[in-house]
Amino acid sequence: MLLRHKLSFAIILLFIAIQTWAQDITFSGTIPVMYINTENKAPITSKEDYLQATYYLDPMGIEGVEALGSADAQRPLEIRGRGNWTWNGFDKKPYRIKLASKTAILGMNKSKHFALMANADDELSGLRNAVGYQLARMIGLPWTPTDKPVEVVLNGEYIGMYMLTETIRVDSYRVDIVEQADEETDATAITGGWLVEIDNYDTDPHVRITEGNGERIIFTYKTPEVLSAEQENYLRSQMTAIDKAIYTKDKSSTTWEEYIDLDRLVRFYIVQEILDNAESFHGSCYMHRQLGSDQKWMFGPVWDFGNTFRRGSGLFIYEYPPYGQTWIGEIAKFPRFEEKVKEVWIEFRENNFDEIYTFIDNFVASYEAAIQADDRRWPDYGSSNVQKDGTTMKNNIRERVDFLVKHWGDAEKAPTETSYTVYFNPEGTNWKNIYVYSWDYNGSVTQFLGDWPGTVTTKTTNIDGVDYYTITFDPGYTPYSPMIIFNDGKSGVGEHQTEDLVLENNAIYNKNGKMGVYTNISTPTTNSPMRVENRTIYATGHMALYNMQGILVAQGKDKITAPCGGIYIVIHNNQATRVGLQ
Repeated sequence: MLLRHKLSFAIILLFIAIQTWAQDITFSGTIPVMYINTENKAPITSKEDYLQATYYLDPMGIEGVEALGSADAQRPLEIRGRGNWTWNGFDKKPYRIKLASKTAILGMNKSKHFALMANADDELSGLRNAVGYQLARMIGLPWTPTDKPVEVVLNGEYIGMYMLTETIRVDSYRVDIVEQADEETDATAITGGWLVEIDNYDTDPHVRITEGNGERIIFTYKTPEVLSAEQENYLRSQMTAIDKAIYTKDKSSTTWEEYIDLDRLVRFYIVQEILDNAESFHGSCYMHRQLGSDQKWMFGPVWDFGNTFRRGSGLFIYEYPPYGQTWIGEIAKFPRFEEKVKEVWIEFRENNFDEIYTFIDNFVASYEAAIQADDRRWPDYGSSNVQKDGTTMKNNIRERVDFLVKHWGDAEKAPTETSYTVYFNPEGTNWKNIYVYSWDYNGSVTQFLGDWPGTVTTKTTNIDGVDYYTITFDPGYTPYSPMIIFNDGKSGVGEHQTEDLVLENNAIYNKNGKMGVYTNISTPTTNSPMRVENRTIYATGHMALYNMQGILVAQGKDKITAPCGGIYIVIHNNQATRVGLQ
């Protein structure tokens, strides 16, 4: 009898634990939620066959997002699996959805066709694809898939955060070319309207040729979907001619440029190099061609950055690739290609390149709670330390940029000050001593404040009632890529030191990173250009809002709103202002 009671009690405890666990694993409610219900709650098991389903989108109070349907008035859609490795290799599955009518879901251009990307292969909080697509937009590729985060509830079960993504297809808002008819035979009509993928799977309809280096190349055709003999011969002859022109021994030849648009290829290639995407010309590599005998093949749109930053070595993407890289290693031998790469690279670096770091900060601040909810649902694939992932992604890019600058050069930079003053808030640490270690890397390491752990600082500056440890030093020259670490004389990120941080004059740091820039921290006054109403701050221009732990919580132009009441630092016009919000 006693044993039976013990077993019953254990079962009750287990039931309570399971209930608690199930209640905890739910969506964050900080981004829109998409509810999908398949007919009879049938499981989605096929990549080929669509299931009938319904959906509705709850904006969760997000400003500017339109609700679509409701629990009582759901809209029709079809859904099936998608992907290759991502479909077979992970329990968190990606999906293809087809809406019943063209819809501007989440503010995207109207269409029926979208994908729900699971990002189960991206342990960096889903930043790989998001950053890759953003770099493609920034460098000037004409169309890149828009991706918007949603939390998904499928047949009543929360299945995580997904990126609702525009699929690559011929469309006036996507790949804007003439749509070539299936089984076309007219010699003029088959010159264009091609959308083709350099693929690494031979299961889809494709034509195959042998590359000049002996490797096979698979060209999966997306548009048209069914080929006549004339279409198949045309596609194979085009790719064979391109291959022959690329593998010529005469690297001064421009014959290959008669087939491939040089500028488009260069912009596509630079994005792949920035992210060290060593699978970029191996699979999910798209090309398209407009109608007309004088048209060229265009590389793009970009797709799938799941294998970025996987090698950790200073190599170009065509050097010792783990999977093979179609054509690009041979194209890189053409001087005209190299010259064009340097030209576009310097132009990119000179204009808006550093915006990618702001994009990463915004992504982390906006979606951190949803990414953490996804991690609770899928602990084998997700990430709970979103802030760290953002820092890792930025550091990866900076390291990669350093490598590329050595080979391709850099834009002329205005001279910067050689004297640095920095401030450190020790709040949240139990460090008895504050050491500052700083260095520069330009082919070799230059240390500014001695060997590790650097120089101890005892001087403090009182800023609005808070004492910040302060140090001023002069490297003696304009640093190339200066960095800084605050520590307690020991090693170990988190407990004894900060991450590697970018050194910036007059920057304010704490254990989590940069909080802002000190010019003269003050509270808003009656004649201040900044206006505060409850949790919303109004001012002309760009603003960034940090909490007292140094975490970016909001960013925007002319108006920003804090997630909750408290004390914050707002950066506006390079001025740091402390504000109390209700």
